[in-house]
Amino acid sequence: MSNEAVNGRLLYNKKMSEEWLILLEDAPNFNRYDLKKLTILLAAPCELGTVIYRDEQRSYSPHSPLKTLENFFRTHRFFDYSLTRRCFAAIDGFSSYKVPFLNWHYVLLPLEQPESCTWLNPLDIYKLSTIRGVCFAEMTNGLVIEIPSQMRSLVSQAEKAVYALCYLRRDYSLTSNYNGVPLDYIQLPNTPFAQNLRNRSLLQHWASERGMFQQRYFHEALLRSQENLM
Repeated sequence: MSNEAVNGRLLYNKKMSEEWLILLEDAPNFNRYDLKKLTILLAAPCELGTVIYRDEQRSYSPHSPLKTLENFFRTHRFFDYSLTRRCFAAIDGFSSYKVPFLNWHYVLLPLEQPESCTWLNPLDIYKLSTIRGVCFAEMTNGLVIEIPSQMRSLVSQAEKAVYALCYLRRDYSLTSNYNGVPLDYIQLPNTPFAQNLRNRSLLQHWASERGMFQQRYFHEALLRSQENLM
């Protein structure tokens, strides 16, 4: 993935352009009740809200990506993000920095500080490219976005996010007597980026004991309930 040209709709990070204006114009409102997989939540420049993609279907939210995600997850009673962050900080093998949004079906990772950045599904990245020292991610829906970090940092972050998704599926699996390896709990797409992830070390073994997230999440939820009663 060396220096090369990119194809598709190119979006620069936090830099207004004609491409951004096209995306923002006439985009329908985001339907938080729709359970279809989220591909990417793009933080529009100048704090103009969020452009959301479900594969190639585009929509718009006036809120930040994080607020949009929190409303979406609350609507469907997925895991509370603030509690997830607490859990990740307390469990070996998980990073408390740039904690992903998780549900049983997919994972979304933040490209920068979670409060105001773009979020994407790492398994919807087709490939990464470096052009004049800048990393770009080409998504499976044709979007090409500037990544505000180095390529190796994004690959490492994606590895941890996919591991977290595999761990969550194992934690809530009905087959309690089977552990396998992380890759047994996910079907990676046939893309250059996913095939690169397949060989990453964290996905070859479990770094965390089974049941830790589930126990910690219930513990943190109970603490919050007690705090709210005080």
